[in-house]
Amino acid sequence: MSRAAAKRNEAEARELPALHLVRENEPAVEWADYPRLEPGDYPAYCKRAKWYWEPGFKRWTCILLFDVLRKSSQTSLGTVPMWFNGGAGKKPKAGRRTLYFPAWVKANGSPPGRKDRLSPSVFVRRMAQVRVADTSGPIPYSVVRQILEWSTGTPVNSSHSQGRHP
Repeated sequence: MSRAAAKRNEAEARELPALHLVRENEPAVEWADYPRLEPGDYPAYCKRAKWYWEPGFKRWTCILLFDVLRKSSQTSLGTVPMWFNGGAGKKPKAGRRTLYFPAWVKANGSPPGRKDRLSPSVFVRRMAQVRVADTSGPIPYSVVRQILEWSTGTPVNSSHSQGRHP
């Protein structure tokens, strides 16, 4: 290659970068961002609870979403999840040895009657004291590890035993 051709190649290399990013064709990548709170006990408001099939784990999962509040005021620090495993059957299952069962009994104020279906609605629209901790992993985030006590509300459970009196 001649000196003149080599100089032309160098000049062209400086003008056009080897890698050129095209921003208008770049797809937006979305991800679920969970808040990260200092581990500890907090007041919280359970705003949502529902069972859903989790395809990644191939099992039923119940998620409770808590608005975790500052200890000194009613200002939200963020929405923090709590999950319960419901098994891999055709329907969610909450046996006596699961974590869901004692949490449901505590929220309901009494054990379920024979015909009760253990609906997650018993958790919703209620204040509780919760224990928040971080997950382990490459990108930790905060989760509710334990519901310490329910501080407001009567359960919103449409069970058959609601109207019974001893």
